[in-house]
Amino acid sequence: MIDENAFGLLISYFTAEDEEYALERSDFVKRFTAFRTAVVECLEAIPLGRAARAVHLGHAVYVELSEGDQVEDPLGWLRMVRARLAGRELSTVGVLTHGSRWVPEETESVALPAWAGDVPLLHVSFPSEPLRRALYADTATRLDEDAEVPGWGPGLYVDTEAVEALGRKLRNAPTPLRAGGATFFRAGS
Repeated sequence: MIDENAFGLLISYFTAEDEEYALERSDFVKRFTAFRTAVVECLEAIPLGRAARAVHLGHAVYVELSEGDQVEDPLGWLRMVRARLAGRELSTVGVLTHGSRWVPEETESVALPAWAGDVPLLHVSFPSEPLRRALYADTATRLDEDAEVPGWGPGLYVDTEAVEALGRKLRNAPTPLRAGGATFFRAGS
């Protein structure tokens, strides 16, 4: 196993729970199917990079790729995906993260159990800082009526480490948003 830097991109269907309870079953199925279909179309039409891998989580799609393997600007790609989803009247959260992840070496084969007793065991990732950070941010966007601080809401959020890895400078001094030990900036609504 080796430790390498990677970008993580999460596109989350922000209003999934609200729509699940507000819509008829068939209408909700159409909505979440439209979400997944639109993201898949973007992955096919505008590949993000070599050896990128995507995971559908039900409420979100997470894409991860090694730093340096991107053929598209990750931030621009997220903006484009969110714009297409907005065109289908789907409210989303986009998160761009960066950090280390563990992957097998090219010559290494890692056998994982497919079952844990009678339970099918699906392998999504080895330890991944970008994945953890993306999930922290997605959680922080949700409104919690009992919390002193409201959720961040739908929008595009960028991890400070991703800004640095892309060699970008912030135009102004945006309000830092913290979640799970990571710091994010809102990069669009």
